[in-house]
Amino acid sequence: MSSTLRLHRLMTDVVETELRAFNLNLTDYLVLMTLELSENGTRLLSRLAWNLLVHATTITLATDRLENKGLLYRHAHPTDRRATCVTITDEGRDLTGKATAALKAVRFGLTGSTAAQQKRLLSVLAALRSAAGDVDRSH
Repeated sequence: MSSTLRLHRLMTDVVETELRAFNLNLTDYLVLMTLELSENGTRLLSRLAWNLLVHATTITLATDRLENKGLLYRHAHPTDRRATCVTITDEGRDLTGKATAALKAVRFGLTGSTAAQQKRLLSVLAALRSAAGDVDRSH
């Protein structure tokens, strides 16, 4: 466990350093990337919080920052008056693409790893997450 947590910290340090050049923090990037990868660029705020394993307050603060920068916008859910959706803007997509290219250049913090090692690591992590009951509830 200690090794896993240490690797997480090392990776996060590299990723956060790269993201500073885009005036983003890790949560902001993950919000934008989650929206970018969604079917139509839109998600419920509550689903974002669940996907990113953060409190609803954290998502609210992140979306405030990103909306103020013009990278996403909020709107009411079409059928549920209590729910709020967020949608990535073209500017958000552009910045996310640039940030992702920078992160790819530093291998997302997996310094010194090969593509084959990254693929094996992802496979092992996916199997462990599945065994622990972690399923995709993004929709």
